[in-house]
Amino acid sequence: MKTPGWITFFYGLLVLVGGIIGHVKAASTASLVMGSLFGVLLLSAAVGMLKDRLFPAYFGILLIFLLTAFFTYRWLYTFAFFPAGIMCLISAGVFVAVALMIRNHLRDQRNQ
Repeated sequence: MKTPGWITFFYGLLVLVGGIIGHVKAASTASLVMGSLFGVLLLSAAVGMLKDRLFPAYFGILLIFLLTAFFTYRWLYTFAFFPAGIMCLISAGVFVAVALMIRNHLRDQRNQ
């Protein structure tokens, strides 16, 4: 599961850096705390995925789903495309890509 691991890794970095930028630009402590928390958790899930572990893959997909739901809510609430809308689209794309790759990985393991 190398590819979903790398996708999750870069998405985790994006969330982490986004939280820091949100804190710097808007003085949002909530953005810093949640961006750091979710970013670090996504990075740890990505490391587990890169080691071909299944539990971190499920944990990572859960975190990505929660972030997709959060950014979708923020986008629909504020109608501001940046940052909520762009993060909603990125999160949804990452969710679909990682879920499909995990499904294919599990199917390949079962067929062996």
